[in-house]
Amino acid sequence: MKHSSSINLECPHCKSNCQFVENGSLSHCKIDNNHHFSYICTHCGGRIMVRFNQHPGSANNQTPYELIDYSPIAAIWKSKINLNLISDQNVKNDFIEAINCHNHGFYNASMVISRRAIHQEMIKRGLEKENPNNLYQQLEKSGISEKLKELLKRVKNFGNNGAHPDFCLYDEQGNKLDNIKQFSELSLNFLDKYFSDEYETDSMIASAPLSEKELNEKK
Repeated sequence: MKHSSSINLECPHCKSNCQFVENGSLSHCKIDNNHHFSYICTHCGGRIMVRFNQHPGSANNQTPYELIDYSPIAAIWKSKINLNLISDQNVKNDFIEAINCHNHGFYNASMVISRRAIHQEMIKRGLEKENPNNLYQQLEKSGISEKLKELLKRVKNFGNNGAHPDFCLYDEQGNKLDNIKQFSELSLNFLDKYFSDEYETDSMIASAPLSEKELNEKK
């Protein structure tokens, strides 16, 4: 099958044989030396990434790309915080891994790694030695604001839900909830908010002009 503005495939999201339409521009990947293009399913709106191989010797006025394979794009979640502001490499690596897991549809894994990022944050603060293997107690003694504690406790709950089949989450009426994609996204949103407060705020303060008194105190 050659590249065109619309193609017919079996949708990996809704399992229908249907038409996909273009959703972006063709880009060349230097890693696999193929051309990648995103399409949207006209039946369910699911997005896929299609790989095309350029036909050697094809004329410029013809369609020179042939389909190799395609895969679903589960989500495109991006952090609001500049990841380079997260100074601890272990914390940053876990956050990036959690994002990648979510965007590839591995929602339970994303929640577990998000919880791991919190654990790394507590280790950075030296709280692991005081309360080994007790993340709740580490959060309680972290010194962060009560609101941020509550955010991270929710991330901890999401991580427990992702790791343990018998750990369930409920709404205020006691109804059991099981939307792991939503849980995963909330977990990342909460972490992103925490990192913004913890690292971005510090960066903003550090870059602000100083008063004469503050300047003298730094000397």
